[in-house]
Amino acid sequence: MLGRIYWTNIGRVVYALSEHTLLGLTGDHPENPTFSLPCREVFVRGQHKVEVVGPLLEDEAAAPHRGFWNAGH
Repeated sequence: MLGRIYWTNIGRVVYALSEHTLLGLTGDHPENPTFSLPCREVFVRGQHKVEVVGPLLEDEAAAPHRGFWNAGH
């Protein structure tokens, strides 16, 4: 996804839920592997700027995940 964002010259990414918080909600569930490399670190190495804004509304974004990953999904 980051490659597509970068190569299509999208200039800003806004997201709600941090990978760290998502990992805390999903644990090691095989259907939702997490990636411990913030997108900011990837984009800063590119030749054009991609602004990253977030996490925003993290509590609201986490709500659908609470209990879901422990319920056999």
